[in-house]
Amino acid sequence: MNQTEQYVRQATRGLWGRARRELRVELEGHIAERCQEFRLAGLSAEEAERQTLRELGAPVQVSGGMLDVHVAPALGKAGVLSALLATAVFSALPQGLAQVQSIYSRTENYGASSYLDFQQLKEAVEKAGGKLSGPADSATVTVPGAPRASYPLNTAQAPNTTLTQDGTTFLSLGTLLAGLSNTGADVRVSGWNNPILEVGQARIALETQDWRILNEVYFETLGKSGPQLNGGEILSRLEPNGNTGAVAFTGAFAPEGIYALVMPVFSEWFSQTAGGERLDGGSIVLKTNINQAKSGQLDFRIDNGVQNFKLSHSVDEFQLALDPYRDSSKRHQWDAQHPAPVLLLKLSGHFGPDAYSVVAPDTVRQP
Repeated sequence: MNQTEQYVRQATRGLWGRARRELRVELEGHIAERCQEFRLAGLSAEEAERQTLRELGAPVQVSGGMLDVHVAPALGKAGVLSALLATAVFSALPQGLAQVQSIYSRTENYGASSYLDFQQLKEAVEKAGGKLSGPADSATVTVPGAPRASYPLNTAQAPNTTLTQDGTTFLSLGTLLAGLSNTGADVRVSGWNNPILEVGQARIALETQDWRILNEVYFETLGKSGPQLNGGEILSRLEPNGNTGAVAFTGAFAPEGIYALVMPVFSEWFSQTAGGERLDGGSIVLKTNINQAKSGQLDFRIDNGVQNFKLSHSVDEFQLALDPYRDSSKRHQWDAQHPAPVLLLKLSGHFGPDAYSVVAPDTVRQP
């Protein structure tokens, strides 16, 4: 049984006969349609299915709403069901999207990325005293107080910086952040839900609780911290669904501080020569999950292959622990005898070499 079948079965529990069949058909149709929208945005079939079901919310909530529809004799069931599904979708979305809406897409060679509604983003920048002028495919950002007040985003030349879906144009968050940085202004991000980008004299409010934006904007600060952290490996975001589990830490974390967990994951590949010889290889990829501390606790997602890990005291210690495994012939799964070196970082929100500091392992514990 796949995810959709399991979800629909749970969501229609308590209904019988024709009512259950009708509701099942409409729910399956809605899921298929929404999955197709995400596929058009660049997600794989599996990712599109996960995102759609996450939007709908817990099956028990949908089931309860469907029972209400079924026992509402004064209203047409089809109309109520459509309203229910719309309510289920939009109530499951982050609640701050009125100003800067985002979608998730996969850009070539860069993994999954967030895109911002271009028109709404223009309004946010203008409200902060700046300007985002021109169409999305040739936009220029202007920031008061920046050494280079205006900077062309070069969206027409760079691939995957914009996309259009259902008549709405979106700009990639990474392109916006690169443009703001290229104005020469000091760039900082603060806050978690509804974060603020501080650039020159502008304070641009990204009024959203979308975890995709929150993770990417802080992840981008790590990319500006210099080569020490990744040591030549690819640094990427850990997608929270799929092959991941949960891990928690307790300690004297900064109230509402933002932290990152950096973990090494073995990425294997193979190719075949013209003579039929199989060439095995691979690389270490550093995956990152970012979250805000709450009440002295930090909750992260972690790759299932990194369940056995040991926190490192410094970036140098982390890199030294990885050295024996950089040769693809010596790679193996992390286990109790060979735990993965992992970094717990406190993020400053600054796009610069001081983007993070390492949290000492002896100051935290796992509950």
